[in-house]
Amino acid sequence: MAQTAERFKELVPIHNPSGQEERIRAYIQRVIQSLGYTDMHVDEAGNLFVRIPGAPSKKTILLSAHMDSVPPCEGIEPIEDVQDGRPIIRSAGKTILGADDKSGIATILRIVERLKEEGIGQNHPLELLFSSQEEVGLLGLKAFDLKQSEAEMGLVLDGEGAIGDIFDAGPSQKGLLFQLEGIRSHAGIAPEAGVSAIEMAAHLCASLPSGRLSPETTMNLGVIEGGDAFNIVAPSATIKGEARSHDEYALEALLTQIQEVSQEIQEQFPRGKVVFTPTHKYARFVVPPDHVSIGMAKAACEKLGITPEVKPMNIGSDAHILNHGGLPSIVLGMGFHFSHSLGEFIYVDELEQVTQLVWEIIHA
Repeated sequence: MAQTAERFKELVPIHNPSGQEERIRAYIQRVIQSLGYTDMHVDEAGNLFVRIPGAPSKKTILLSAHMDSVPPCEGIEPIEDVQDGRPIIRSAGKTILGADDKSGIATILRIVERLKEEGIGQNHPLELLFSSQEEVGLLGLKAFDLKQSEAEMGLVLDGEGAIGDIFDAGPSQKGLLFQLEGIRSHAGIAPEAGVSAIEMAAHLCASLPSGRLSPETTMNLGVIEGGDAFNIVAPSATIKGEARSHDEYALEALLTQIQEVSQEIQEQFPRGKVVFTPTHKYARFVVPPDHVSIGMAKAACEKLGITPEVKPMNIGSDAHILNHGGLPSIVLGMGFHFSHSLGEFIYVDELEQVTQLVWEIIHA
């Protein structure tokens, strides 16, 4: 199996839930230090930042990948398989695979190995940023001091999609919290004295929009909790969800609609209480179409015979934080699919191709 894929398979079994990135960070540090690069430090948020020298006349490029994975990510067993006649790596089926984002880490480490093997001097100077707690709200990069970076562009190696996908925009996201208060009562003796928060929650869920609301906007209710016992009218319930959009006006209109629905449920259950609390997660970003990062990525694709496709993504990414911090950054498709699921897999050939793609970009 090719070199980036072998490195990826070494990374996959490392347990790395958000906030517990110590083991995978230590692995990355050992590999980079073994290659003779020691200009690195770890900040208080657990982010690992590394500098790799290059040609002084060339602009510095930041390569970024995150170190955490969503659960279940303990005891991952990588399996070599074939899909559509192409080699893939998947999990044994009881966990995620973790290609999001161990594929990005493997790619960066292979790039550093090649620089050691083939020599430094013709490449752009590099900054390597391995972030913590990306999966739980981009928390690592939110705490990172971007002022220490000298980069003029960033490549975030964390895109679900095919080789050649160049993601130049990401949506805004709002967290949605609904707290419903009913009245506790014995369900057999005096159900009419109670108000069921679970019933309120059911009416609320049935009245709210869900799924893909437009090409730019989505909404999901992902968690519902409530009640104390089967024989008690439920005194409380909580619903958690999210909404995201590339259109700020559409997102604000959706929040207004949600507030109106919440008020309607409140009026329907006057003895209960409905509290809706939206929270800001991150703001949308758009990299200008004429930015050098997009041009370099497209040129590298064309050099390798890959058809580039510049398009928006509908997920949160460290690219949100980098762009809003003043560092224009695009996200590259890594060849993995069905992330955050037990069916996650990555195409081996595309993992190798994306490594070559990044290699071409940093030598442009």
